[in-house]
Amino acid sequence: MREYIYKETEIELIRHLRNNTPEKIWYNFVFYVFDYGNYHLILECADKEAKSQNKSDEALIAELTRKNEKYVPDEHSKLVCENKPIDSVYIVRTFLHFSDFRNYTKPEKIANRIGHKVKSFIKGKSDPLDEIISKTTGVGAEYICHPKSQEAKNVDLNFANLLDVGLLIEIENKYLRAFLQSNGFGFHIWEDKYFYETEDLKEDTELYEFIKIEK
Repeated sequence: MREYIYKETEIELIRHLRNNTPEKIWYNFVFYVFDYGNYHLILECADKEAKSQNKSDEALIAELTRKNEKYVPDEHSKLVCENKPIDSVYIVRTFLHFSDFRNYTKPEKIANRIGHKVKSFIKGKSDPLDEIISKTTGVGAEYICHPKSQEAKNVDLNFANLLDVGLLIEIENKYLRAFLQSNGFGFHIWEDKYFYETEDLKEDTELYEFIKIEK
């Protein structure tokens, strides 16, 4: 099994976030920024090579780093909230596996090439792995499940991936879903809705493990 999970340095940054209220939280399709004025933490979407029976498969994770510089929002950045104390933070972990290879349909091939161009535009550079994937002729179906589920236990570990895909952040009894969903690229937000009620997370609990970070 391949693991892309948070190391102690990233866990310390999560603790810092838990214990220190950011001045602002910003959203961009490929990242969240926790703005502390003269420095910021950035939770950023990244694609990695997946452990799979198909060479072209990729695993999407969210990497957390600290930048010792002022964050300057661009035209794509949206303000989520300001000066809101964080009540709790959870690491969001999932289990990714794949089915056997199948050939892409013609529309899927076109969509992959367009997706590669969009990623390159957003990142400002072309990723060699993305370029290879955009030119592949097929892929295995991908599945995510709770890491402790029966489904995960039944998967061949030679083709399995344990992923930390972001954070679930509780603020004023609501939840910011700052994590990647269904091994998809980017943090998807619909109609500028950032915060969710507890009951909205029921389906998430079946697919993700929420690991609470203590103070």
